[in-house]
Amino acid sequence: MTERWTCPQCGQLLAAEQPSCPVCRITRENRAVIGRASVIKPLEKPPQDVEVRWPVVIRDARFNLPVATGGTLWTSGVIVAVEAGLFLLSDKDALDPQALAQSPPPAAGPVGASSVFLPVASVKRAVHNRLVGYFLDTPGGKLPLRLSTQGWEEFDAVCDGLKIAHT
Repeated sequence: MTERWTCPQCGQLLAAEQPSCPVCRITRENRAVIGRASVIKPLEKPPQDVEVRWPVVIRDARFNLPVATGGTLWTSGVIVAVEAGLFLLSDKDALDPQALAQSPPPAAGPVGASSVFLPVASVKRAVHNRLVGYFLDTPGGKLPLRLSTQGWEEFDAVCDGLKIAHT
């Protein structure tokens, strides 16, 4: 049986001797010298034990949420992380993050017209990799997410505190 690898971008199954995906142009492994492979970096970091003071508010976030009429909507606002999960709060809704943090809903769902709550169990991983993408992986699909460099550092600490896998 020949060895194969899967492209992390498009999911195409490729032969082990093929160095990159012909569709996405993503290489199988990082190469220091052309023709010679270096150490393969893992896609996800395992969560670490980190002490976080809840709630954590991450400002200047942009996210793409599904809307009731069908389709999606890009909006900007804040991410409020509590021990129960993540609030993606749009500036349009003018919700009080501190009040929501006191009593998070028991299940995933909208908390405003353009805002949503995601329990920890519903977030499989957080990805912020230039070659793969910037999103939250949930059972309902990928939720695109944009943060500043400092925002991603804060979000990584939150993911470690919530035991959510992240890149």
